[in-house]
Amino acid sequence: MSTTASTIGATFTSRTVNAAGFDVRFSEAGDGDALVCLPGAGGPRQTIALDLLAASFRVALVELPGWGEQRNDATNTMDALATQAAAAIAAAGYETYHLMGTSLGGACALHLTTLFPDRVRSLVLEAPAKFREASMSPAELPPDKFLPAFRSHPERLPAMEPPDPAFMARVWPLVERVMGAGDHDQTFVDRIAALGHKTLILFGVDDGVINPINGRTYRRQMRNSVLTYVYDAAHDIQGDRPEAFADIVTDFLRRGMHFLINEDDGLINP
Repeated sequence: MSTTASTIGATFTSRTVNAAGFDVRFSEAGDGDALVCLPGAGGPRQTIALDLLAASFRVALVELPGWGEQRNDATNTMDALATQAAAAIAAAGYETYHLMGTSLGGACALHLTTLFPDRVRSLVLEAPAKFREASMSPAELPPDKFLPAFRSHPERLPAMEPPDPAFMARVWPLVERVMGAGDHDQTFVDRIAALGHKTLILFGVDDGVINPINGRTYRRQMRNSVLTYVYDAAHDIQGDRPEAFADIVTDFLRRGMHFLINEDDGLINP
């Protein structure tokens, strides 16, 4: 059956847990090992890639505290947001899990892993926004540059529109507080250097938000990591290359650092 806008995320069910003073929504689908997904600054969204991953894993897409109906005016650091997210994940019944973070969610995933290393089995970072050398804030992108920065193929499903101004006015102050200036943070570099978690770092070669050169910083500092550049993709790798994204993430979570040896002869991934 062909994929349509109405079928994306159709197998996911939603529930809400209360943690850290917030009602946090989870969308979940699939069976198997748990894969918890932390979204970017635009909030959680269903993708074809998540549908594909749910064929192999128990996928949980989390709405970070402050991205729902309740404002989050008190959280000022990424450590604090990561602690709140960890509390919500635990309240939802996930004790240990693979952790995937997208953009801001990638930064949050890194902080969560340094704070609660025993809960995280392995890490997947999609265009993580912790280090932002030579990068561009989405709030500074002019309208004609917004979609090309995020998507090499804006015509692909699900359709991507600029975020609602009212949503941005409510959420963006929180984003700016927890993200900080993006300057080099040696203390945090030391924290991730101490991690031993298997980590897959993914950047689209056409990323117009987080410059792909930042991938080298993660790879250099995280001793058990691998860096993969995805061609024909910008910041939203899941939107541009959903099948390739799901394929390489599934292979990595199953095989660890041997993930490039694929079961299908002749398949170069991604």
